Amino acid sequence: MNTAEITRVTLSNGLRVVIEEEHSVPVAGVAVHYDIGFRAEAEGASGLAHLFEHLMFQAASGTGPNHFQQVERAGGFCNASTRQDYTDFYTVVPADAVAGVIALEAGRMRAPTITERAVRTQISVIREEVLGKIRKPYGGFPWPRLSPVLFRSFANAHDGYGDYATLQHVTAADCEEFFDRHYGPGNAVVTVAGDVEPEAVLRVIERAFGAIAPRPAAPPAPYGEPEPAGQAVAEYADPLAPLPAFALGYRVPDPAAHPDAHLALSALASVLAGGARPRLRERLHRETGHNVTFSARIGLFDLLDARDPDMWVLTAIHPAELPAERVLAAVDAELDALGAAGPSDGELRRRRTAWLLSHHRSMDRLADRVRMLGRFELLFGDPGLVARLPGSYAGVGAADVAAAARGLRPHSRALLRVVPGRGHE
Repeated sequence: MNTAEITRVTLSNGLRVVIEEEHSVPVAGVAVHYDIGFRAEAEGASGLAHLFEHLMFQAASGTGPNHFQQVERAGGFCNASTRQDYTDFYTVVPADAVAGVIALEAGRMRAPTITERAVRTQISVIREEVLGKIRKPYGGFPWPRLSPVLFRSFANAHDGYGDYATLQHVTAADCEEFFDRHYGPGNAVVTVAGDVEPEAVLRVIERAFGAIAPRPAAPPAPYGEPEPAGQAVAEYADPLAPLPAFALGYRVPDPAAHPDAHLALSALASVLAGGARPRLRERLHRETGHNVTFSARIGLFDLLDARDPDMWVLTAIHPAELPAERVLAAVDAELDALGAAGPSDGELRRRRTAWLLSHHRSMDRLADRVRMLGRFELLFGDPGLVARLPGSYAGVGAADVAAAARGLRPHSRALLRVVPGRGHE
């Protein structure tokens, strides 16, 4: 998609609105981001944010078809997710259906239908969803198992999918209180992108959302905590895993204050583990003859997807005859080498080109674009960062990658080992 001008407005009830006009195809995306993620859950309420995402996704104001059914009838699709610091609901429809989607979103922000039956149904759905994720090889690896190794506070360390035993005690009244506290207009961003006229869309949004009464919105809570003093180590047994594995987690700089550091860490991840000839796999094959599967990324879920604190993650699945200590030594050796000299110009150019290609492909998917615009407004107050990201990433140099590598210290990280072939501990 071509870069388009962004319109930003805040309604009198506190709702933030972001509109991006782009007329290449006759479709439009609508996203609503709420400033509530699983980090904001209280102890004893693990999974409540995820549960409420399910309830809102199915909710309809009044009687009749649920939200998903109404979007599908309009020829579109919708989905939702719960992350560390936000919950988002997003829809892509033919452009002439945008007003209807905006009305649907306003309806469930105003008064979603929450019943005891719906709560019990969605708790069962979440249970099956969680079991589906963990009852497979390397289920829960690296998340959510890595977080409690790197972090100590409940907010940062607990399982945001949700604890079934805890969720069984949640009532409709609990969910209504959660809604009143977190789902008001002052705690939300509505984003519309695509084949729309900003002034016309803004009028629709003002009619649909403007009459929703403002509710107090607490500022984002700080979740900072000290970095690990030494390497924090844990392991668990996975009877379905065919090979041993480990994950490393490192704390990273505050993304709001240092977004460029996150881009450099993204480039570092790609140099180490991405592409056709990643450094780590090449080193171990050259030195040991073994093949090791690596992956690495900045952010527990995605680049610039959370407030501080977040992590840089590397995983390795290796042959049983190749000790984990040997693979860890290769990781540290490559980080030392990159910290001293950085990547070569050709190496960095190839990884930069691959990232830019992937990013532009993603931005051509309207669902990805409208979600990124909304989350950057919510987390950083800067939806224009979407347009600047390619230029910023292209500006990452070898010295930036070297500095990123030096920041990943072996004496201040989490190490999670996966032991295959035994019963769960």
